[in-house]
Amino acid sequence: MKGNALGQSLWEIFKEEMSDQPGRADAVFRHLLSCTIVILLAMSLQVPLLSISLVLVFFVTQSSVALTKMLGTLFIVSATLAVGLAILLLKFSFDYPLLRIAGASLVFFVSVFFMRTCRLGPLFFVVALVTLYIQSQVDLNNDPEALTRACLWAWVAIAYPTLVTVAVNTLLLPAPAPPGDKATTAKPPLLVADAFENPVYPQFAFKTLLATLLCYLLYTAVNWPGIHTAMLTCLITAMPSLEKTLHKGLLRILGCLVGSALALLCMVWVVPRIDSIVGLLLMSLPVLGLAAWVSAGSPRSSYAGIQIVFGFALALLADFAPMTDLSEIRDRLVGILLGVGVTALIHVGLWPEPAKA
Repeated sequence: MKGNALGQSLWEIFKEEMSDQPGRADAVFRHLLSCTIVILLAMSLQVPLLSISLVLVFFVTQSSVALTKMLGTLFIVSATLAVGLAILLLKFSFDYPLLRIAGASLVFFVSVFFMRTCRLGPLFFVVALVTLYIQSQVDLNNDPEALTRACLWAWVAIAYPTLVTVAVNTLLLPAPAPPGDKATTAKPPLLVADAFENPVYPQFAFKTLLATLLCYLLYTAVNWPGIHTAMLTCLITAMPSLEKTLHKGLLRILGCLVGSALALLCMVWVVPRIDSIVGLLLMSLPVLGLAAWVSAGSPRSSYAGIQIVFGFALALLADFAPMTDLSEIRDRLVGILLGVGVTALIHVGLWPEPAKA
């Protein structure tokens, strides 16, 4: 399989990845319906963080009702846990930056460790992600009340698109067949057998934490908070092997380049001509449809679809007013490139993991 992939030209690979497959059009429709409802709710009720909510739709939408419900439950539980921990941590460390960073680093390290070793990995991924987001907000907001509101809005931005996505997929996906009289099989253990014995797992958590802290130090030192997506990139691209880390980093860069380019075109040619939520939908849904088509493809390229949404939504849908600031697009791309670069250097130079056979 690998040899075949190496023998193909880039154009052949592109055609193969973009070709129609059974169930792909249905997946695109479910994505678009969920995104439409989320955009209408966010713009009508002025719920912030729409870009994050749209990305959640793509994460939660799965090929079966059971998987969608399981991921939806994990995301809401983990968001509740993460926001609660963040508010508790801020309560005791808000006026002590070193203590706050140390506490957030501990939560992040433990989350990444269990993200790698626990069967409920998505739960700990969301905890780590929310921890990074709130940490980045502290440096932008010195008002404790406003920061607490930001934490609670982060929970809302995760919860409502998750519920919408689960509802849409439950209605549109075929009902699962009732189980027959099959012999019950033992459930896999919650943790991998060598979770606390194999040094690879704490090393992986440490490498991810180190890359994240280096990015935090860099953008804080140059006073460039707009590139805080570098920290998120360090977490998102962290994978068990160096090869997988670089592959995911490449997909993140390519997806965000496509999403940002489309956002730039819309910002210049379309945004000045729209003045209603209908116009916003007509502008956004074609791009979201493209992202959904890529996301519903093979695992080799599907992650790029989520990044198209991420790049487009962060540039154009981060506020309730028309976005015309081109620096938003620049900052997101610089942050992503910085995060991928730092992550690659750390994973190459510190305990590199070879790809498993």
